[in-house]
Amino acid sequence: MKIKKEYLIIAVVIAGLAVYLFQRSSDRTHYTLPKLPSLTAGDISKIQMTRGAETVVLARRDGGWVIEPQGWPVDPKTAEEILEATTGLTFTALVSESKTYAMYDLDDEHKANVKAWQGDQLRREFDVGKAAPSFRHTFVRPAGDDRVFHAQDNLSFRFRMAVDELRDKTVMAFNPQEVEEVRITQAAATTTLARKKEEAPAGQPAPAAAWLGSDGRTADPVMVQSLLTDLSNLHCEKFIQDRDRNSFGQPEVTIELKGPKEHTLKIFAPLSTEDKTRPAVSSGSDHPFTLAEYQLQQLMRTGDAYFKEAGKKQ
Repeated sequence: MKIKKEYLIIAVVIAGLAVYLFQRSSDRTHYTLPKLPSLTAGDISKIQMTRGAETVVLARRDGGWVIEPQGWPVDPKTAEEILEATTGLTFTALVSESKTYAMYDLDDEHKANVKAWQGDQLRREFDVGKAAPSFRHTFVRPAGDDRVFHAQDNLSFRFRMAVDELRDKTVMAFNPQEVEEVRITQAAATTTLARKKEEAPAGQPAPAAAWLGSDGRTADPVMVQSLLTDLSNLHCEKFIQDRDRNSFGQPEVTIELKGPKEHTLKIFAPLSTEDKTRPAVSSGSDHPFTLAEYQLQQLMRTGDAYFKEAGKKQ
């Protein structure tokens, strides 16, 4: 009889514990995640990102995106990723209802406020905090809601990029196969390289391009092709904000490319003895810029260097 009473007590305890755990679980999940109206990348015409006193506005223009009011083109891949983060915003869990935001970087000093418009209509607004410890979620507070939620993916860095990080850094672009002549001017000496046209026999692949100097010497085709490849999709390191493209004097190196279109790159002396950075301008950009050191190693070669390498192989 005593054993039966003990079993009964244990059964009651287990039942009570089960009810407690069920109620506790229900309490912890008894909330509704915000449901955002459907929004596609094509709907959005403007995005504004504000952090502290700094506001960056991206606007759709002529099929691409620009930074307003300057009109600077935005890097296409970066614009696409920002649009995806904005339209694909998905809340996965409630984090806090305490209305304390500093620990999530959602206070006024640290948050990034994001607004997206379709024409004159504000379609989406939310505050972005720091990434969660897992880096698979981000702390986000939707407009009009005091609660903090986990949003899917690490979104924080998408909406905290500086203007220079957003800009399209392409400063020259072309098809290398269309270039017929390369002209390199350095120290008042100009070297001209012309593509030698050779037709392949019927049914045979076209031979590798040969490049000849104005004196008939053969240049190293690998070096010339490497130069054209580098220039055909040239990205700068950063843009120079406080100078215009006509304020650097005479270039130390000028590279001119001729084909269906002409392209020009000019590289200047460093602005000071302490600063080893070289400013440059190109026909593909309205703004002066700097190039990385590894880029300059190729682009600062003299014209004669293209023949010296060919001579070593003969």
